[in-house]
Amino acid sequence: MATIVFILSYLIYVIYLTLITSYIWLPLWVIISIIPAFFTILIVYFLQFPLVLILPAKHPYKAYLMRSISYFLNHFILNLKVKVEGLENVPRDGRLVVYSNHKSYTDAFAILEKLPRPMTLTPKKSVLKIPIINAWIKAYDVFPINRNNPRETAIDLEKAVETVKNGHAILIFPEGTIKNRLAENVLTMKAGAFKLALKAEADILVIRLDGNQLTRGRAPFRRTHRKITILKPLLYEKYKNLTTQEISNTVMDMINDSSNQPYQ
Repeated sequence: MATIVFILSYLIYVIYLTLITSYIWLPLWVIISIIPAFFTILIVYFLQFPLVLILPAKHPYKAYLMRSISYFLNHFILNLKVKVEGLENVPRDGRLVVYSNHKSYTDAFAILEKLPRPMTLTPKKSVLKIPIINAWIKAYDVFPINRNNPRETAIDLEKAVETVKNGHAILIFPEGTIKNRLAENVLTMKAGAFKLALKAEADILVIRLDGNQLTRGRAPFRRTHRKITILKPLLYEKYKNLTTQEISNTVMDMINDSSNQPYQ
């Protein structure tokens, strides 16, 4: 949706401005029309705000809206080309927590574009202070993380457990933050990040991201190639008797042992 709205509105602005002025101004309108076309997307999404609040968190249309804006950002703003392998490993339903390594602040957009099922996120608590965005992302049953208030995070964890039990997948970056963009493998993971999967008795879907560390120096003028590798799920029955630290080590080994080389 976002891409279609952008392209159509962009063409309309270029044609209209050219018709009411002169063809000699066409090169200028070709450049300037990008700005109103971008704001048109914001308006279209804002008009759907009431619908987002009404529909269930994992409703297919809400997932489509999230996937659509992720596609637009990846291809038109960040200039990313994302290759994905292992889509057949994604469970179509059931309890699921998705764990991935963390290379860039654009990681979530790459995954949201490609995963074929509704999924919510784990944003920092500070993001919830932004007006409108606050209500929008809450409508997706996000699991906010407050590193300065463990008690508050524990309360939100219980809500997240119910979200997963209801069949809504949650994406988590268990490294906690971006440790080293250039490191080929994961060096550490926070064991506490795996409490959610354990408490919700959910399967774990492991994802490896490659190439994302290159985004900052290239976007938007140079294309960045990234790769998403989706590994076979770690079933709850296979890890239910492990500690969170043991689960963390298992997931880290799965990511590091996967036979994938970083994209250049």
